[in-house]
Amino acid sequence: MNFTSSFLLIALACACAFSSSLAYPYPDPREIVNLQPEPLAYSPNFDVVPLHRVRRQFQLNGGGGGSPKQGFDLNLNARAPVWQSHNGRHSFDATGSYGQHLGGPYGNSRPQFGAGGVYTFRF
Repeated sequence: MNFTSSFLLIALACACAFSSSLAYPYPDPREIVNLQPEPLAYSPNFDVVPLHRVRRQFQLNGGGGGSPKQGFDLNLNARAPVWQSHNGRHSFDATGSYGQHLGGPYGNSRPQFGAGGVYTFRF
């Protein structure tokens, strides 16, 4: 009885040690000694280019739907970049829209046009 209980305690201790090594596979950071520091990712002699600058481009979106009996709806939206600051945090886009109902029992509607602008500030 004494042998089996001590065997079970040893087996349980090994299982705990094995499971903790699986749960924490990385070494303790206090044990790592790095004598040479890693080189800098940039050099102060060069101009630093911001990483968050986004290349913006012209966008055109369209949609529509309907049926021959009820007529069709047509929508078009456009967005074009006009200005962007040097660091890419401020930008202004021009927008335009067009919409019209075509056909159906009431005929064609007058076209609806829209224009505007969108200012964006990126934190």
